[in-house]
Amino acid sequence: MKLTEKISRYYLINSTIIFLAALIGTYFIINAVLSEETDEQLLLNRTEITDKIQDGIQVSNPPFIEVKKDSINFSDKILLSDTVIYLKTENELEPFRQAVSYFKYKGEYYKLVLRTSIFEKEDLLYTLLIIFSLVFVLLILTLNIINRKTTAKIFSPFYANLDLLKNFRIKSGKELQLQASDIEEFIELNSALKVLAGKAGKDYKALKEFTEDLSHELQTPVSIIKNKLELLLQKNFSDEGMLEDVQKAYQNINKLDKVNRALVMLSKLESKDFFETSHCNLAEIINKVVDNYSDIAEVRGIIISTDFSGNNLVMGNETLLETTVSNLISNAIKHNYNNGKILINLNNAVMLISNTGEDKPLNTEEIFNRFSKNISSSESIGLGLAIIKKICSLFEYKINYYYKNDMHTMEISFR
Repeated sequence: MKLTEKISRYYLINSTIIFLAALIGTYFIINAVLSEETDEQLLLNRTEITDKIQDGIQVSNPPFIEVKKDSINFSDKILLSDTVIYLKTENELEPFRQAVSYFKYKGEYYKLVLRTSIFEKEDLLYTLLIIFSLVFVLLILTLNIINRKTTAKIFSPFYANLDLLKNFRIKSGKELQLQASDIEEFIELNSALKVLAGKAGKDYKALKEFTEDLSHELQTPVSIIKNKLELLLQKNFSDEGMLEDVQKAYQNINKLDKVNRALVMLSKLESKDFFETSHCNLAEIINKVVDNYSDIAEVRGIIISTDFSGNNLVMGNETLLETTVSNLISNAIKHNYNNGKILINLNNAVMLISNTGEDKPLNTEEIFNRFSKNISSSESIGLGLAIIKKICSLFEYKINYYYKNDMHTMEISFR
């Protein structure tokens, strides 16, 4: 939920609560005021009517004015109360406010009942409540529209800066340019974000330079050592132990070279800017890679089968796609057993590479991590699947691993 929507929701909820409280309070206040006015009018009418009776004027107008002799219930108090009376003219019960009092005239006691209809008062209350409700609804709608527009205007720098942050890339080397605001909290937020982005940019640049320098510095001595060891391996050794040591040294320096190249590749995979993209034919790339590995697979008796169908043109970098397919097929051979099989299925740019191997699934939580490898393969540097995962993330391909029917399967959707 957006911030402006949440503010509007709280505003509407609080306004409704306040309105209901005001409505109830208004109802009781108006009712009390009208009741007081009605009682005052009844008392004033009582005085006028008793004066007329004392002057000998006959007064009677049921049910509004009733005068009866009553010496039993005589009291000096005036009783005010609400009542309902059936009116033949209306054919229904109507609400009345009445004042019951007693007076003495010519030695006899009389009961005087004065009534006034309060039906109009209830109608007035209902009318006022309806008007009040309509005014409130119109007011809330108007204020809500104004509030939304005002909030949108106030938060426009915030949302603009949010879009800038979404598209901001530390590796670009550009300074974070945020939209200015006259709101103190936004000014502080912009200042903190600029400091944070600047620090992150410096750290990224330092780390990138360190990685590149380290790789560059390692490449030269590694190449020299490899060349020297290759020359040594071409010589005849009288000591078999020494030959074995040289071979181990060559294997490890070769492994170090692979690690170095893989780390360089991973560092470049931080951005698409390093790679040109175009429409690539996956089927052709797979056939090319399979042809490269056919001799290795044949030596171990591993049969590679392919099945292509549908449209297999995808947007990507041909070199990276070839690297992805190459790493997967290399792993499928490396972690296979002799006389095993590899099945490559490609259908509408969804590639499945399945291979026989260990009769248990791999740890799906670790296989794509750096330096995670099958312990049975000492030659593996543990970066192949990490590179594949990085390529898929960079180009938004979907990769998945599962083990089914004694086959290890890597599935990549290039769409």
